[in-house]
Amino acid sequence: MEQQKIPGRRMERKKEATKQKIHAAAIALFKQQGFELTTMEQIAEEADIAKGTLYNYFPVKEAILSDYIQQSFSDRQEERFEYLRKLPDTRSRMTAILSELMQRVQAQSDIFEIYLAYQIRTVVSLRPVANSAGKSGVDRLAMEIIALGQESGELRADVPVDMLTDLFDFVFVEVAKPFYLAPTTYNAQEVIASAVDLFMNGSKRGK
Repeated sequence: MEQQKIPGRRMERKKEATKQKIHAAAIALFKQQGFELTTMEQIAEEADIAKGTLYNYFPVKEAILSDYIQQSFSDRQEERFEYLRKLPDTRSRMTAILSELMQRVQAQSDIFEIYLAYQIRTVVSLRPVANSAGKSGVDRLAMEIIALGQESGELRADVPVDMLTDLFDFVFVEVAKPFYLAPTTYNAQEVIASAVDLFMNGSKRGK
């Protein structure tokens, strides 16, 4: 049985190594010549892989960028989970992650603008995107926050986690949008507090 598992692990390591080569090649080209001027053919050549192999991993260059950003949030994932579990409630957990996300947006606004647009297209698509980023990085953090909120009774348990995760993605977009529209007057703390309140309480009128 153990002998059967070894080839599988080797294959997974090979896939991960190829994905990292694609990430490195794409990000290097994006920095050198800009996202718009970079083609999938150039990325395949830079990564030294066949164009067909590249498309087996990612359907479009936006998916490469999305996966790269998601994977960057997979670093220290368990450490983040442990931190989130120590926070007292869903509101504080969402605020912490959205604050970290906005720090990254403000530091790398160009690539995050592309990432956010692609994430929304993926969320609203009625057909799942093959070979897209999947549930990793930011998505896994959102799912952990939602699961903890449902366990504590703060969030409705009858709503699927995937649906609430999609809503978290929309909240992130709404938090980032004012920054792109008016970066000089943007107040991350105020915008995040308002967006988290809307997520927690809906659009009902306060008493």
